[in-house]
Amino acid sequence: MDPSHDERGPPNESLTHQSSSRRHGDAPPPTVAPPQMMYYYPQGYAPQPMPHQGYPPGYAPYPNEYHQQPYHYPAGPYFSTPPTYHNGGGSKAFIRGFIMCSCLIFTCLFVATLIMALVLHPQLPVYTINSLSVANFNTTQLLTANWNTSIMIHNINNRLIGLFSYFKVDLLHKNYIVAVSYVPNFELNKNEVKRIDATPLSNGFSFPKSNLDDMAKEQAGGSVTFALRMTSMVTFMFSTMSTRNTLILALCSGLKVVFQNNTGNGVLDNAGKPISCQLYM
Repeated sequence: MDPSHDERGPPNESLTHQSSSRRHGDAPPPTVAPPQMMYYYPQGYAPQPMPHQGYPPGYAPYPNEYHQQPYHYPAGPYFSTPPTYHNGGGSKAFIRGFIMCSCLIFTCLFVATLIMALVLHPQLPVYTINSLSVANFNTTQLLTANWNTSIMIHNINNRLIGLFSYFKVDLLHKNYIVAVSYVPNFELNKNEVKRIDATPLSNGFSFPKSNLDDMAKEQAGGSVTFALRMTSMVTFMFSTMSTRNTLILALCSGLKVVFQNNTGNGVLDNAGKPISCQLYM
């Protein structure tokens, strides 16, 4: 049989014309991706990973703007410094002990003072004025006078001894100091009565002229009224125990000094009876 007379028939002229036209510089037809082929591997065999294909031709790689900095490892192992712990147990115990001892001491002192106040019950002394006299009393320009006074102090406590210090005597006229005297420290035993003779002096004091005029007018009337103020620090003792040092102020007011025959000599008008004083603490 003649091959030219194959059942396929003669070649198509159109195909011959297309192939001839491609030969004359026409654009090639678009490429078509081949179909995906499915491969099956025998059981027990895993597929090998596909190699990296890179970027397709005509595409630039994606710009990588992040440049990773290399990490520098330390030369040696890093060890942090362990915290320092201070053992304050000893100091805290000392502070607690000191506070407890202080509280105990103050408590004992308070209890001792309370017992002394309740059992011994210290009482304030009694002050009285027995006499007061003045000589050469003159208010012409400056006040000049010589004073003498007798003070009685009685310690009425049966178990306590009184210690008197910084004893001061002030003679007053309308709240102005007329004369001053100081008495040395002394001691009063249980139920003891002590007589103190003070001689206040008026020299060196300056007074308002109005006060001098008032005293001159009273003297012209026959008498001048004065007041006696005594201050001292007193401590009461029993055996080895003692009370705190207390300031006691005794005020004897209404002391009327009568002048005889308009002279500068005067005496206290008390009818021979002692004048009691008021005490302040």
